[in-house]
Amino acid sequence: MSVIKRLNVNKFTSEEDNDAFIEELKKMWLAWKNPSISNKISVDINKDRNDPTRMTAFVSATGYDTIDAMNEWSKNVVMPVRNKYQHENILIDADLVANISK
Repeated sequence: MSVIKRLNVNKFTSEEDNDAFIEELKKMWLAWKNPSISNKISVDINKDRNDPTRMTAFVSATGYDTIDAMNEWSKNVVMPVRNKYQHENILIDADLVANISK
């Protein structure tokens, strides 16, 4: 089964907006229930050390059905909340080809 990695970068106009969105995003992820993809998806939400107006979400999903379910949820739930804030967004999807740990 494929592992899909998503990098989502948001840059807001203020640190306060970034902090507010991060808090809302954490709550949305914790509240999302979808039994068909349980244990097939994880997210790491990060605030940039060097730019407090920028945050990243690293998503790891197993299977295309999982990423499709997340896309639908994100479109309906996350994006309307994020769009309350002035922001720039970069979205990168990639198939995992190597996982190297040391």
